[in-house]
Amino acid sequence: MPLTAFFCQDRLSHKDTSTNLPTSSVSAEASPYTNALDDRPRLVWQAPDPGYWSIGASFIDIDEGGGEVSVALPPVAGDAYLVASTLTTWMNIPAATTRTYTVTYNPATVKFTISASGPFSILWSSGTHGGASGDNWRQWLGWELNPADTSSAASHTAPEKRHGTELWITFDLGSAKTVDAAACILDAGTAASINDANYSSAKFYGNASPLSTTLRSHWEASAAKKLTFTDQPAESENRLQVAYDTAGAAMSYQYWAFSWRFFDEEPFHAVGIIKALKKYSSTTRQITELAGHGLKDPTSPLGVRTYYPAQSLTRWVAPLNFNAWDAADYRDTVQRVVREGAATGLVWALRWDEIVDGTYDAEDEADLGFLLWGAVTSYGQGTYSGRGSSDYISGELTVEQVR
Repeated sequence: MPLTAFFCQDRLSHKDTSTNLPTSSVSAEASPYTNALDDRPRLVWQAPDPGYWSIGASFIDIDEGGGEVSVALPPVAGDAYLVASTLTTWMNIPAATTRTYTVTYNPATVKFTISASGPFSILWSSGTHGGASGDNWRQWLGWELNPADTSSAASHTAPEKRHGTELWITFDLGSAKTVDAAACILDAGTAASINDANYSSAKFYGNASPLSTTLRSHWEASAAKKLTFTDQPAESENRLQVAYDTAGAAMSYQYWAFSWRFFDEEPFHAVGIIKALKKYSSTTRQITELAGHGLKDPTSPLGVRTYYPAQSLTRWVAPLNFNAWDAADYRDTVQRVVREGAATGLVWALRWDEIVDGTYDAEDEADLGFLLWGAVTSYGQGTYSGRGSSDYISGELTVEQVR
């Protein structure tokens, strides 16, 4: 039988945890990153315009008419104007180039333009570092995943807008602490493709030492633990995504990094929650029946007395019954979760072990209301009984989704 699990005690919002956010992601106009550490998903962390870019060392292949020239580019982390100025500097360094290059970012069109003192082409496809898996800046600058080479011209403007390409933050927990799973809730406008790995990827990295406060590429190359968040569920009322060790093992690192990278024209990208959580679960007992589980719509129905009802958010409700659990298991799981308090959020998974082993997909479980971000709304005091040498407790607990 599958084993239910609760996840709480967020490590990222703990008093011992410190954060590091790139300077270009900090703005008085931005929704602050602290919103993502809050337990209320509609308080979101949103980067300011012109957003944030984090690009590892790479290349751009060009042809001025005399054959390919591969220009090496350094890592860069910052806003669009830093990306443009860095590209300008490095395209003018190689002795093999004869043009004078200028790269600009236009806040009115939200596009990058690469210009030169004479005609040139960009070898996005045929260059040494070209193609769909090419080691170049094409998607960060606003070109497609696998664009064709440009024609020869003195100026090339990217076909796509870029308001930013990443939401990025690093955490220092103060010491190595146990993390069993991470959770996030992402939000974006209609032009975003959150579940398309070619255009969007949400990652969580853990390591014993700090790797970089600005560059995802350093964590991707060297982090001891590299986690990818599961796909976003299809149903709009439950967008929870989780990340975990594929063997279900607990992870213990002091330093963590969260990255949501996106390549699209959508101006709105936001994070509702980021959590690194500890698991509480029995290794032997399970919930065998869900009675009263389902979607709840607290909206007053349309009627004569409620002619213009205000639509409330539909949410999942999960009444959980623990029938004759070993007393130690009950106390270590159910009562431990209750001690966190009704004002604290948690992740509940009906069949966590079967998510980990691949029997069920996390996004499908969320669509069924079997995996959700919620809070304890009621708790029965339980019935204690002793049977021979064993003690048992039966009780009830209700988890209601928080949106």
